[in-house]
Formats: sequence, C-alpha cells, structure tokens
Amino acid sequence: MQPNLPNDPHAVHAENPNRQFDQETSSGRQVSLLTGMLLGAVVGGLLTLLSSSSRQNTKQSLRGAKDSVSTLASSIKEDPSGKASQVINQVKSASSIIQEVASDVQNVYDKVNTELDTVKSDASSVKETVNEAKGDLNSISSKVVEAKDVALGKEEAPPEHQPNNTHQNDSNQDDSKQNDSQLNK
Repeated sequence: MQPNLPNDPHAVHAENPNRQFDQETSSGRQVSLLTGMLLGAVVGGLLTLLSSSSRQNTKQSLRGAKDSVSTLASSIKEDPSGKASQVINQVKSASSIIQEVASDVQNVYDKVNTELDTVKSDASSVKETVNEAKGDLNSISSKVVEAKDVALGKEEAPPEHQPNNTHQNDSNQDDSKQNDSQLNK
C-alpha cells in the first residue's frame, strides 16, 4: 500500500482522470493567459535582439514609428476637429470600399456556383453520352468478332446477314429450264 502524500498529483488524477490538464490551485500563484503571452513576447523580443542586424532594424523601425507618432500628435494638437473629421472620412471611404468588395465577392461566389451547376449538368450529360457510346462500341465490337469468325469459317453467318442468292438461284433456274427445253426438242 502506498502512503498518501499531500498534494500528490497522481492521487488527484486518479480521482478525476478527465481533469488532468486543469491548473493546480494548490501550487501557488496562477498565471493568466494574457500575462503568459506578454511574457513570451518579451522573451522572444529579447532573444531576437541578440543579433546585431536585428537590433539595427529595430532601432530604425522604432525611430520611424516615433517620428510618425510625434507628427500625428502635433497635427492633432493643431487642429483636433479637422483631424477627427479626416479620420471619420477615411473610415467612411474604407467602409464603402469594403462594402463594394463584399458585393464583388458575393457576385463572384454566385457566378462560381452558377458555373459549377452548369459544369455538373454538362458532366452528367457527357457521362450519359459516354455510356451510350460505350454500349454502341460494345455492339460494334461483337459484330466485328462475328464478322471475323464468319470470314475465317469458324461459324456461319446468321440468316439476316447471309448474301442474297435469290438472283443467282433465279438465273440458275432459268438456265436449267432452257437446257431442259433444248433437250426436249
């Protein structure tokens, strides 16, 4: 028998096996998700700055951002209502463009669906045509095999495909009648 230990994680998991990924409340201070993300970003940023080229690029980017923010701040200080109306107009323009894009996307979606339906119907008619052609080719193939067998003498031609000998028979009968009549004379 194993001794019961206080704060034994195996004992807790044995009692509630589905709660194995829950944070332990007894382990002390809990770290929130946002704090963990910020801490990870800071550590990643510091590791990136170990490279001298990354440091130089970061310095230049921060200088550019500082200059643009200071320019924006000074222009807002000079004319706050003008800047506000400018921002509002820019947002309105952007929203109208976004609405046009959404409309265009919907039109493209509808067109693609229509074309897809057309392709599906065309594909089914092509499939039917292919099946009909396949049946016709099978019939032709069997007739070719039959013709080969008849030509090689392996089988006799069916009556509907036998050559029409009625003219030859009639001419033969006429010849025999003439021969009979000449013999009788």
